[in-house]
Amino acid sequence: MRFALEYARRLGSFQRNARLYLVNNALSGVTAGIVLVLYNLYLYSLGYAADFVGFVLFAVTIGAGIAIFPAGICVDRFSGKGILIGSNLLIALAGIGQFLFRQPVPLLVSGFVEGVAFAFILVINAPFLTRNSSPRERTALFSMNISLGLITLVAGEMLGGVLPIWFRSLRWLMAPLPAWAAPILASQSDPRSYQLSLLFAGLIAAPSLIPLFLLREETRAAQAPPPLIRASPAPTEGETMPGEGEGTRATAGVPSPPVAAPAPTMTTVERVKVLLRSPFFFLMVVYVFTGLGAGLFIPYFNIFFVQHLRASSALFGVIDGGANGLTALTTLAAPWLAARIGRVHTIALTRLLSIPLLLMVGLTGILPLAALLYPLRQGMMDMSNGVLQVYSMEVVAERYRGLANSSYQAAFQVSWAITASLGGIVIVQFGYAPIFLLGAACYMLAIAILWGRFRYTKGNIPGRV
Repeated sequence: MRFALEYARRLGSFQRNARLYLVNNALSGVTAGIVLVLYNLYLYSLGYAADFVGFVLFAVTIGAGIAIFPAGICVDRFSGKGILIGSNLLIALAGIGQFLFRQPVPLLVSGFVEGVAFAFILVINAPFLTRNSSPRERTALFSMNISLGLITLVAGEMLGGVLPIWFRSLRWLMAPLPAWAAPILASQSDPRSYQLSLLFAGLIAAPSLIPLFLLREETRAAQAPPPLIRASPAPTEGETMPGEGEGTRATAGVPSPPVAAPAPTMTTVERVKVLLRSPFFFLMVVYVFTGLGAGLFIPYFNIFFVQHLRASSALFGVIDGGANGLTALTTLAAPWLAARIGRVHTIALTRLLSIPLLLMVGLTGILPLAALLYPLRQGMMDMSNGVLQVYSMEVVAERYRGLANSSYQAAFQVSWAITASLGGIVIVQFGYAPIFLLGAACYMLAIAILWGRFRYTKGNIPGRV
């Protein structure tokens, strides 16, 4: 209760743009929850196997990967309001194609377009919230943004689980189609019920655009370019150009003086060495291995439960909704934990605890046990996402945060795209066990790199959130 009251108090103190962004995220979460539960099942009901589902996911993530660096440049140069409105409208357009088309090529094309639009949403999130918040409130704002999205995602997943069952019970909706509707809706009852549910999800997403039109245009004060390398910046002002500077060993709260910028004659080899030693590079590697692990099994959890463990879509909606609800609560607790044991220890510890839970979910094949452990796994793995986002932003200068976040998201999304497509093939050929084992191995590597590189840095000092 104290957590809830504290976050309610902080919500009123956030800047206007930050509050409107939170409202948009909360409203769109319901639609996202319905789509998350049903879209893969819709493709499966059309007769596609897990390998084609993987190809669709590959198209989405490749679209995001291609657009992610242009998105970062746009975020650094143009209005956040315009980018948010444009990307949300493009996602709506792509969604119409995904829900109405049933042939392979249109499904892949609309998925690619959705990925392009989603890249802008991914990239603008952290820089927009960072720009519209003070350092003191930033960790709470990021955590609240994730939690609000997850809470409404839960509502969407609960609704998404029962919608197909309800639509199938309405005989007039499942009756033979008139000639004009045959090209639009599926003729069989199962795919049509999923299709109608997804179209309904698209309709209830419309109100989420209203807060975006109410955003104020951002005004950016003119600033002199920051030095390229700054040794040991303060925890909340640690600004370096992406790929340059250590920024890791300052005494807590005491910024070190700037170090002179590198000479113009600095060779390419020297620049590469600086990059390979930088916090930015190591965080990129963490995102790569996390994306490789997640892509193997996350896209297939709904098929795993419904087709392999024989759960109903409604039951999976409840299970996944419970997982996101628990993640919302644990995410709100993450800043409290980071203040006591440090940011890096929080990220590493919670993600490490999720790995045995993942293996038990994937390898036992027992529905009641998987239903119990699945929410715990997700709650542990994802609770520190907000803490990681803040830490990833604060190692780079404000003027480069869009580019840096593009790099992080590209590292994650491209890795996800590679293993998501491979995961479907592995499932068809060898079953589910290999994807969970390989995913756990990738997560372990990401945790080892994060903890090994950053455990002694200023971002891991208890009391600094």
